[in-house]
Amino acid sequence: MEWQTAWVHECSDFSTLPFKMAELTEIIQMTLNVSGNAVRFELSNLYGDKDIVFDEVSFSTDEKFHVKHRVCFDDKEAVVIKKGTTIITDSLDFVIQSGMKIFLKLVSNRSQRYMDFANTYDTSMTNAVIVRKANTSPSLRRTIDARRGWFCLSKVEVLSDYQAKVISIIGDSLVEMGYISDSLMALLYKQFPGKVVVLNYGISGQRMLNDAPQDEPLFATFGVKTRKTLPKVLQNKPSLVLMFAGLNDLILPVFSKEAQKQLVKVQELFTEVEHICEQIKMGKSQFMLSTVTPFEIGHTREIHTSMVEQNIRTRIKLNELLQQKYKNELLNTAELVEDNSLRLLKQYDLGDHMHVNKAAGEIIAQSMFEKVAAAVALD
Repeated sequence: MEWQTAWVHECSDFSTLPFKMAELTEIIQMTLNVSGNAVRFELSNLYGDKDIVFDEVSFSTDEKFHVKHRVCFDDKEAVVIKKGTTIITDSLDFVIQSGMKIFLKLVSNRSQRYMDFANTYDTSMTNAVIVRKANTSPSLRRTIDARRGWFCLSKVEVLSDYQAKVISIIGDSLVEMGYISDSLMALLYKQFPGKVVVLNYGISGQRMLNDAPQDEPLFATFGVKTRKTLPKVLQNKPSLVLMFAGLNDLILPVFSKEAQKQLVKVQELFTEVEHICEQIKMGKSQFMLSTVTPFEIGHTREIHTSMVEQNIRTRIKLNELLQQKYKNELLNTAELVEDNSLRLLKQYDLGDHMHVNKAAGEIIAQSMFEKVAAAVALD
């Protein structure tokens, strides 16, 4: 029996935009595809400036927590996460079945600031709710077009006698939001119960060539560049790493004054893709990568500048280079969602002309399903 990572959703650094709560109750839903006899949770306070205390942490297979089990740390019911650290809770003996949805409730009745934040838009596989009261039972909402966030929970492990294949997905909001990652997860978990896990390492706003700009608090939450996330990703020894990245290198200079000084060239992006792919191979994992999906920034002359047009051309040229070098590893995602003028199709536009919606996520997941399953030898 070994501990198997069964769920990951990376927490971002919101120390520049902390959430201050006088009281807190949050519930997080996770879908697991690992069977085992015990479960434990990684709780994160990497970015906080003070210790965080949860007066209650409870586990259930029922979102209303009619039957619940207390989760402790160091045999204590009040769970303390020291600032700048993550902890692994004490193991909870419980029979986990592949395909099971589980729920974790974290409650605090003290005023605290939370800076380790994660979220999803697609609530089919992962879901969450936060309320500013300690003694309440909030209800999860099932939507596909609104952010559902939570604090401090980053990983679930199951004690299992079978090691499922691991697929890790890295990149930006296209991964974090869940439209693509959760759609792929749903297909794989249905077809291969107990045999594969999909781990989400997406960070909204993440770029390939530069760390987050610091000129505005929101931009500072966009995290370090993609290559710096690889050591954590490769720790789980994934059979396959999928990468959806590069969009923010082209979009962010429109909004951030700091990023305007970091305008990218096609060859710079392509060289960085090569470096990341080599690092993944050195970690003894296979890799696949997506072409960069289409984008626009508004429709007025003031917003849609010559710089945007230049970066759109950079996207098209980068995709051409990727197709030339990575024919076997490339997922031509852009081709699925763009029109004849290489702009994002209306039916796949979330509404901001930059992000794909749930319908696009399902189309993309379906297109890559067989290739991904074959790459990790699922049958």
